[in-house]
Amino acid sequence: MAVTLSGSLQGGIDVSYPLRAIRGGTGVREDSKEAIRHATMSLVAGIIKENSLAWSDVECLWFTMTSDLTSEIPPLVLREEGINIPALCAAETEWQGQPQRTIRVLALARIAENVEIQHVFQKGASRNRPES
Repeated sequence: MAVTLSGSLQGGIDVSYPLRAIRGGTGVREDSKEAIRHATMSLVAGIIKENSLAWSDVECLWFTMTSDLTSEIPPLVLREEGINIPALCAAETEWQGQPQRTIRVLALARIAENVEIQHVFQKGASRNRPES
């Protein structure tokens, strides 16, 4: 059973647009706080820009990172930058042929149904996983 919200909720949150998913990923040059911070902000800003979103359109961000990135995590980067979007980070499952030093994100945002989603992949990250 599908549930569709429409109209506005108290507090000025417009829910007239459906919640839609945007995928993204980026390579990180090295495992350092600075490199992870730069890659995270570039990726999230790219998703915002490429989809003509306001920060308030983004409901949440779910990140994964490869196990070779341990110096920082994207949700803390966002918090330190003053971006107040609920965010979570998990370890990317290890698999044969996985790319190294990669951050992936699934962003849930309010976007009109007739708008084409622009998935954002930067710095060697691929929208598809390589075949074995």
